[in-house]
Formats: sequence, C-alpha cells, structure tokens
Amino acid sequence: MGNLKKFAATVTLGALLIGGTSPTYAASLTEKQKKVQEQRQKNSSEQSKANSSIQSREQAISKEQQEINKLDAELQDVINDVAQKKAEIRATEEKIKKLQAQIKKYEAKMKAQEELMKDRMATMQKNGGSSVNWAEFIFGSKDFGDLITRMITAGTIQENDQQIFEEYEATKEKLAKAQADLKAERDSLVKQKEELEKRQKELDQKMKERAAKIKKLEAEKVKFESKLMSLQEMEDTLKAQEQAIQSEIEAQRRAEEEARRAAAAAAAAKKQQGSSSNSGSSASTAPVASAPASGGMFQRPASGRLSQGWGPASGANGYSFHNGLDIAGPVGTPIYAAQTGTVLRAGWGGAYGNHVMIAHVINGQVWTTVYAHMSSVSVSAGQRVSQGQNLGGMGSTGNSTGSHLHFEIHRGGYSYSSSSAGSTVNPASFF
Repeated sequence: MGNLKKFAATVTLGALLIGGTSPTYAASLTEKQKKVQEQRQKNSSEQSKANSSIQSREQAISKEQQEINKLDAELQDVINDVAQKKAEIRATEEKIKKLQAQIKKYEAKMKAQEELMKDRMATMQKNGGSSVNWAEFIFGSKDFGDLITRMITAGTIQENDQQIFEEYEATKEKLAKAQADLKAERDSLVKQKEELEKRQKELDQKMKERAAKIKKLEAEKVKFESKLMSLQEMEDTLKAQEQAIQSEIEAQRRAEEEARRAAAAAAAAKKQQGSSSNSGSSASTAPVASAPASGGMFQRPASGRLSQGWGPASGANGYSFHNGLDIAGPVGTPIYAAQTGTVLRAGWGGAYGNHVMIAHVINGQVWTTVYAHMSSVSVSAGQRVSQGQNLGGMGSTGNSTGSHLHFEIHRGGYSYSSSSAGSTVNPASFF
C-alpha cells in the first residue's frame, strides 16, 4: 500500500512538471535556438567568403608563378645567348692569338728573305748590274718590299734568283692577308663584346625582376622552386659539347682504323686459306652473327604515346615553341640512345630535371640529342654510347607534370629557345 502511494505521488509530480511549463520559458528556448541558427548561418557565410578569398589569392599566386615561369623561359633564352656569345668571344680571341703568331712567323721569314735578297742584289750590282738603273729603283720605291716588286715587274732579276724573290713576294702576300684577317677579327671581337654587354645588362635586369617576384611570393609564405639552368651550367654545357664532339671524331677515326686492320687481316686469312685449299681438306666456316639493323639516322628513343609534338605552343607553360617531342609512358620505361655518340651531359639540371645530352657526328655534320625528365640515368658524361643503348628510365623530374620523355634533336650544337625552333628539328621526321 505504501509503495502504491509513492508511485501515485511520482506520477502526479511528473504530470505537474510536464503540463506546467511556463510560456516565458518556452519562448526563451526558441529565441536561443534562433540565435544559434543565425550564428551558424553567419559562420557559414564568413567561411564561404574566406574560401572565396583563399581561392582568389591562390589564383593570383598561380598567375604570379606563371609569370615567373614565363620570365624563366625568357631568361633561359638570354642565358643561352650570353653563354654562346662568351664562347664566340673565346673562339675569336683564340683566332687572334693564332693570327698574331702567324704574323710574327711571316715577319721573321721576310726578314731572313730580305737579308738574303740584299746579298743577292749587292752581288748583282757588282757583277754585271750596270744595265740596271739602281737609283731609279731605289729612290722610286716606298720601301724594300716595293723595291722588290718593282724589280720583279721590270724583269731585272736574274733567272736563277727569281725563285728567291717570288718566295719573298708570296710571304709578303700571306703577311698582308694575315694582318687583314687580324683586323677583321679584332673588329668582330669589339662588336661581339658590345653585344655581350647589351645582353648581360638585359640578363641582370631580368634576374632582378625575377628576384623581386619571388621575394613577393616568399613574403606570402609561398614556396617557389627555380627551374632555370644557370649561366654557369650553360657555359659548362658548351665546353663539354666541344670536348664531346672532339672525342666522337677521335672515336670514329679509331673505329675506322680498326675496321681497316680487321678487313686487311680477313683478306690475308682468306688468301692463305685459298693457297692451302689444294690439301683436300675442307674447312668449316662458323656462322657469323649479323649486327642488329640500324634505326636510320635516328631511332625512336622510347615506346609510348606521343603526348605533344614539335612546333608552336600556347605559351601557358612558359614557352611559345615546343622544341621536341613528348612521349608519355609509365615511370621507368626504358630510354635508348637515338644514335651512336658521346655523352656531353648526364644528371640533374634546370627544367630538364634528370637528363642526358649526346653529341653525334654523322657524315661530318654535328647533331645533338636531348633526353629529359628521366627518373634514372645509367650513363655518364664523356661515355661513348651506341645506337639503341639504354640511357635510363622515363620519369617526371624537373619542369614536368607527368611521366614522359621530352626528346630534342639539334642540328649542330645545343641551343635552347622558348620562342622559336632555334637549332632544333622535328624528331618525327626521322622516325
């Protein structure tokens, strides 16, 4: 009975609590819920604005990075040009040194020839030279060389001395030509240095502009990685190129010499075999394995899908001309030498990432092939490689957005340009 009373009291209290909520309390609760909802909406609106602002800033940063990428491409052209002009100046200075040495040699030779001719002329004057009007020749000549020329023209030199005097005239002509060449080379050097100074100023200005843009991005905590091949790297590439070409020419000379020796040895062996064939025994000839067929002047360097061709480009990636072919494929896809040659660069560098450059000399013409964005490199600078030899694996290093091989063929030495074909030719024309 007592428990029943407790239960009844509990139910009654509960009914009073439920049914007795005041209108004021209910209104207060609804107001709180409304404010919470409003705050949520406000937060959502602010978040949306923040996201929009972030996206807008990211787009602005992306645009700035694209501008830097385009500036990098322009800079690479100038860097290449400056390096090329420095190489031209070095070559001109080398020519000047050789010409100066030649001129000294000719001057010394002329001096010795003049002494010999003076002796001969003194002898001529003593022995039957009375028919020659020496005063007319001597006083009518501007210098000793002119005296000799006048005497040769007048036919006053004896037949047995003619060769000595003609050799002197030939040396005099060579000297005059060497002096004229020296003047031309010196004039050319002055012009080259002026052009270099102009391009160097342009390079310095662009580098300052680039540094300011990068500083602006860094101030906003944006990471920016340089894709440039430096001026020093370009100069090193040009020097390595010259060495590789010389090495390739020498390697071809040795190969031709070995081939001649092998052919001579084979001919001698065949002759000896023919002379002993009367013995009645027949010699068995072992089958000779034939070399694999050549892939033409250049063979396709990798298998895969052609993702971009050689020619004009949109400029979105910082270049308005694509200097090579892009062959897309999985990371690690083997890359092969397109032709026999000597490696001039192998490793990391600038926008190419891991890359290989090879110098070729084909029928006297220099060619350069470039293999870029590699995941791995299996050759080294200075190494001679055969057509079809493995160079490494395909990848996406350097300025790349996906695994592919960027392949270039240059007629002559390597010379990059982001706005024109430069020295490149369309690789597809060779496959």
